[in-house]
Amino acid sequence: MPQTTLILGGGRSALGAAKLLKKTGQDVRVSDIKEAYPEQAEALRSLGIDLLIGPQTPQLLEGVKQLIVSPGLSPEIPILQAARQRRIPIRSEIDLALDHFRGQVIGVTGTNGKSTTTTLIAHILQKLGHKALASGNIGVPPSLLIADGQAPDVFVLELSSYQLDYSKPIANTASLFISFSEDHMERHRTMERYFAAKWKLITATRAEGLCIMPQTIVRIAQTYKVQKPKAQLVQIISDDERPLRFADGPIVHINTERGVVGGDGIAGLRELPPDLSFHNQLNVTAALLAVQIVKKTPWQACAHTLPSYSWLAYRFERIGSVRGRPVWNDSKSTNVESTLVALKSIKEPAILLLGGYPKGEAFHPIAAFKDKICRLIAFGAAGARIAQDLAALYPIVYPTLREALEALPQTMREESASIVFSPACSSFDEFQNFEERGAFFNLKLGPYLDR
Repeated sequence: MPQTTLILGGGRSALGAAKLLKKTGQDVRVSDIKEAYPEQAEALRSLGIDLLIGPQTPQLLEGVKQLIVSPGLSPEIPILQAARQRRIPIRSEIDLALDHFRGQVIGVTGTNGKSTTTTLIAHILQKLGHKALASGNIGVPPSLLIADGQAPDVFVLELSSYQLDYSKPIANTASLFISFSEDHMERHRTMERYFAAKWKLITATRAEGLCIMPQTIVRIAQTYKVQKPKAQLVQIISDDERPLRFADGPIVHINTERGVVGGDGIAGLRELPPDLSFHNQLNVTAALLAVQIVKKTPWQACAHTLPSYSWLAYRFERIGSVRGRPVWNDSKSTNVESTLVALKSIKEPAILLLGGYPKGEAFHPIAAFKDKICRLIAFGAAGARIAQDLAALYPIVYPTLREALEALPQTMREESASIVFSPACSSFDEFQNFEERGAFFNLKLGPYLDR
């Protein structure tokens, strides 16, 4: 039997990996427990690739020289344990793609904000005339782009902890670690292991390259005593923070009130676009720094590209106003940290809608922003836990988001305040994903927005 690459999982990354391997003349098979992706299954079969549907038993490893594993699969499943015992290499689709790519790579990770930062960098590069694409955990998988002859000069890769788990360290030109908070504990078990998965992005950054992160990440890196990067580290701090000495490199300051950025000879004093939330001030600053330094482009030339950027939906998105007060749709908020960032970004007390399917986190930290909350509305499966943890804020609890939004017009009549929909929970008690939840919020609030 010829030596075969076995791909576990049948989604888009599997299709990309299979197509790239087939194109380079290698024997490849794809295994999935069920045919959950009909479009990809049809494409695989049309390429003449064996698609094996059914249990992923160790017997599938006969004649296999390497495994390509879809990121959503647990490292603890029996077939992967058997592969380790047989010393069969376990790799990611990202690894495979980068084996066949000779351009520059900018990697972005973080619990929150990585999609915005990734697409911002790609947008800036494109507007400056560079052939760049956002890929990885967003958009089309890099292996599929390479297999289809659409590889850019610069890959801007959004990388989740799951992808980094299975990937070897990536020799990026620039690596950005945007944020970190509790998430995915069912996979990583501890915060330290979760952080270590993301820190893999930092350790292999090219020595002549660049690592960019806010001070909060630097502090956690010190706490966990992780390996320092070989590359220069750029630390972004807000006006109420002092630099931490962890690794040599410039310090970039954001004046959050005025939206002004200053740096140690790296950026010069420049204003960010007006009305950016705190976390988008951070995302924009990190993106601009990455492009400015990687492509040796003046800060102001990079900044001129920002007005044409289309902000991603449901990420602290201002959808309009009610009686002149802004309404923010932050449906992408699926953990407490993202809600804290949203509250930090507003300037006056708001009606906060919080709830959904809980991830096991405590909601107590939100009480630190009690002065930013004039009315707390809790909903969904997390409602009881929110009511318990935030009892001092007297939350009104509804069984579902639908019922909460049906009652919201009365609250809006009683409180002339902005509205922040930042659930801090996943959507799975009522919706398929955060996009569906965000669209439902927009639909229900639409008739009440100022015209």
